[in-house]
Amino acid sequence: MTAMLLRAIAVLLLLASCAGPVPHASGPAAQDYFPMLPGTHWVYKLHTGLFTSTKLDVTARGERPVRGSERGVFVVEERADAGEMFGLEPSGLVGYRVADGYVTRVPALELGSDGVVHLFGHDGFSILPLDPHPGQQWSDQVQVFDQSGSHQSWTASVESVGRMHVPAGTFDDVILVRSQHWDPEWRETEPLHSYEDYYARGVGLIRSVAHNHTRWLPIAELDQELVEVSFEGGTGGAVAR
Repeated sequence: MTAMLLRAIAVLLLLASCAGPVPHASGPAAQDYFPMLPGTHWVYKLHTGLFTSTKLDVTARGERPVRGSERGVFVVEERADAGEMFGLEPSGLVGYRVADGYVTRVPALELGSDGVVHLFGHDGFSILPLDPHPGQQWSDQVQVFDQSGSHQSWTASVESVGRMHVPAGTFDDVILVRSQHWDPEWRETEPLHSYEDYYARGVGLIRSVAHNHTRWLPIAELDQELVEVSFEGGTGGAVAR
C-alpha cells in the first residue's frame, strides 16, 4: 500500500470521525428500538435492483382513535417517489400497537376525515419485542382482512449486531430481526417472503432486506436503507459516532 493511499485513508477516517451525531429519540423513547413519537420522519433509499432505486418517506402521524374500539392505533404514513413500480399506491398508511410485550404492525387501515381510523382487519403481526434479546423467537397467525378466509403465519427471531453503518450514519446497539412469512397456498416447506430488519435503539428501522421466494416477480429482493432521520422537539443525544 502506497504512502499516498495511506494518507487518503487517514483523511477519510478523520472526516468520518468529525461527522455530526445522528438524531435519536429523547426521553423514555430513547430506549425503544421502534420509537412511537408523533412527527418522527425517516427517509430511506429503496434499492429495487442493481441499477434502480427510489426514495421512501415515512412520517409518524401519531395516535388515532379506532372506530368501534376502545384501543387506538399509532398511524404512520409511507410515501414512495415511485410506488407504482411495485403495483402499489405511491402512499399508504400503516398502524402500530403494543400488545403482549411486542410491537405489532397493522397493515390494512383507512384514516377518515374526522381523524378516526377504520381497520379492515383486526389482527396485527408482531414485528419486534419491546425488550428484545438475542435468541428470542416467536410466531404469529393473523387474518389481515376481515373478509379473507385464509390466515397468514409469521415466524421470527432476534440476533445481536452491535455497530452498523448505513447512509444515515454509524449506529451502536443494533439488533437484527429475521422473519418469515408463510402462506399455505404457496408452499408448506418454504416461506413466501423472508426479511432481515435492522433496528437501532432510539432510532427505529435503519435497514430492511426483503426476499420474495416465488421467483415470479421481476424484483426478487428489495433493500431499504436509512439516509436521514429527524425527531420533532429535539434529539436528546447521539447514538451514532
